[in-house]
Amino acid sequence: MPLMKLSNTHKILFITLSNIGDAILTLPVLSALKDNFPEASIDVVVGPRPQEVFKKDPRVNRVFIYDKHAGLKDKITFIKKLKAEKYDLAIDMKTSFLPVLIGAKHRSALLPVARSGIRHKRLIHLESLRPFELIYKQQKNIYIDDKARKKIEDILQTSGIKNTDIIIGVCPGSKSHLKQWKRQGFADVINSIMKNLQYKVILIGDTKEAGLSKEIAARIKQPGLIDLTGKTSLNELFALVEKFNLLLTGDSAGMHIASDLGVKVVAIFGPTDPEEYGPRGKEDIVIRKDLKCSPCKKAQCKFGTHECMAAISAEEVLEAIRRSI
Repeated sequence: MPLMKLSNTHKILFITLSNIGDAILTLPVLSALKDNFPEASIDVVVGPRPQEVFKKDPRVNRVFIYDKHAGLKDKITFIKKLKAEKYDLAIDMKTSFLPVLIGAKHRSALLPVARSGIRHKRLIHLESLRPFELIYKQQKNIYIDDKARKKIEDILQTSGIKNTDIIIGVCPGSKSHLKQWKRQGFADVINSIMKNLQYKVILIGDTKEAGLSKEIAARIKQPGLIDLTGKTSLNELFALVEKFNLLLTGDSAGMHIASDLGVKVVAIFGPTDPEEYGPRGKEDIVIRKDLKCSPCKKAQCKFGTHECMAAISAEEVLEAIRRSI
C-alpha cells in the first residue's frame, strides 16, 4: 500500500482481536490513532472476552461486541449497522474484509507486510499505521480507572501489605495448557520466595484458572500467600498488576498486561516464540530451553513429553527472580 496522507478524519473504527492478551498487544495502535487524531471519535469492534479492556477507556467512543459464533442474519445486521456510521478510517487487526464491507473511506491493508526483521506481534500491529504515516509515541497503553485503583489499594491494605513490601505477582495459567509451567515448580519457587518476609506473593488469573491457583496454594508451606485469581474485574487486575514489583508468568495475558505497564517480568516460554510474543522491557527475563522442537507453535506436543517446559527447573526461575528484584 502506498503512503497516503489522511485529512478530514473524524470517525475511526478500530477492529481488535478476540483474546485478552492479543487485544492488549493491539493497544499501541489505539494510542497512536488517538494521538494523531485527538478530535476524532474512535469506535472499537471487539470480541466478548476483552470488551472490558475498552469499555472504560476515555479514548473510546463506543464498543461494538462482535460474536463470531452469531448466525448469518445477525452478522449481516452487524455489518449494516457499522456501514451506516460512514467511517473515515478503519484499522483492522484481524485483516478481515470488514473494513471493505462497511465501506470505510480509508482502511488498513488486507495483507499487511511487515518490514524485514520485525517479528513481535506488537510491532507488526503498529505496521498497519505505516502507510498512513501515523506515529506511535512510546507510552503505557492500558487505561486504569481510579475506582479500580482504590479497590486494589483497599485489598492490599486489608491483606497486610505495606508500602515497603516487595510485591511479586505469579500468573501460573495460560489460555493453552501447553504454555503452562508445572504446578510443583511454581510451588517450589513461591515457597523459597516467601522465606523472605519482605516479599509478598499474589496469585492472579481469570476465573477459569482458579482451580490451578488453589492446587498451587495448597502446596505452599509459608503463611501469607494471597490468591486473587478470578477475584477481580479486568480493570482491577490492571490496577493490581501495576502495583507489582515483578510478575512471574508463562506466555499469558498477564504477561502482556505487565509488559505494557512497565512492570518487570520473568517469563517462562516453551512452545511459543518469545521473539513474537515475549515481554518487551529491557530488564525482563525470558526462560526457555534451546531445543530443536521449540518453539513448535503447536497446540499439542508431538512427542508427548512437554520437554520445553518440563526441563525448566525451579532453581533457574529463582535465579532469574533474584537477578530481577
